[in-house]
Amino acid sequence: MSRGISKALIVGVAVVIAVVIIATYYATQALVPKHAVKYPITVVDYLGRNVTITSPPTTIGTISPDCTQIIYALGFGNRVVLIDVYSEQLLNYLNITVPNNVTTISQIFESPPIEPIITAHPSLLCVDAGFQSQLAQSQSLSTLSAANITVVFIGGTNNTNVMGIESDVMLMAKALGVPGRGEEVISHMNNIINYIESRVSGEPRVVVAYISWYNPIYVAGNSSFVGYYINIAGGYDPFSGMYPTVSPSQLLTVNPDYIIADDFMGNYTATLQAILSIPGINSTNAAKENHIYILGNFAESLVEEPGPLSVYGALLLAMILHPDAFGLNSTAIPHYISAQWVGQYVKPNLNLTLGNG
Repeated sequence: MSRGISKALIVGVAVVIAVVIIATYYATQALVPKHAVKYPITVVDYLGRNVTITSPPTTIGTISPDCTQIIYALGFGNRVVLIDVYSEQLLNYLNITVPNNVTTISQIFESPPIEPIITAHPSLLCVDAGFQSQLAQSQSLSTLSAANITVVFIGGTNNTNVMGIESDVMLMAKALGVPGRGEEVISHMNNIINYIESRVSGEPRVVVAYISWYNPIYVAGNSSFVGYYINIAGGYDPFSGMYPTVSPSQLLTVNPDYIIADDFMGNYTATLQAILSIPGINSTNAAKENHIYILGNFAESLVEEPGPLSVYGALLLAMILHPDAFGLNSTAIPHYISAQWVGQYVKPNLNLTLGNG
């Protein structure tokens, strides 16, 4: 064999080896998740606690609907072993079935029971700092920690705008090792908000009283995230603060163009009658123009639960206040917003996309 042939052979073998190395590298890279995070990781939760998560959470507990929305939107619903009954109801509206082996708790405010949480034993527990503040007490945290349950507090019902909700999404995305997925969820949320704002930008701003109880009168207030979404939807909440009580005279003074209310009496007729029993209410623009709308459970969940699906709550509010901007006749907006109507027109989904039509 000549020396020239030997050199060619050596070069050829070297090229083949290089190709194999490069191919192996890229094949290996393809198997690595795009946004992989190495554990252990430490996150700073809403309460300012440094929370260290030693390994990828294999089981998850979620005991508030906002937590549940985040967990499912991030794609971890199949790891949930503990859930609350209100979250389960919301998922049913979205045609998502919770497996029978998942533990469901019915008491979530203000201090959920510790025993079923420990029995279900999620490796990671998501908690709403506003709604479940008592779980922040050292004794409860110590008990959960002793059971090897890592607790992360999100802002939840303490949030006053969508930025707080997005911070909650990113907090849990980091805890679950998928920050990139959190960014995608936030991007989808912003797409829906931008769509709403583009539709209502030329519409007149209307005064909205969002009522959650009538005696005394509880309203959302413009410092709440509901008030924030009313503004996004082309309305204005004239009441200061977060969920303040107001008198009938204060309600009459602002003279709302629209009254939107929870179904706080449990059925449309009783709730409407309760609202109309407020002294002087018939003199408001809302009553005169028949602009009183009552939200069923699904609609209320979208508007009042500060999770990713809340952007659909903003869309629903915008449709009520400015139906023409969405190609709807005002008569197409029912005075009781049922789950069926929400599914047909608002089309909420945990992939956070806008439906066709």
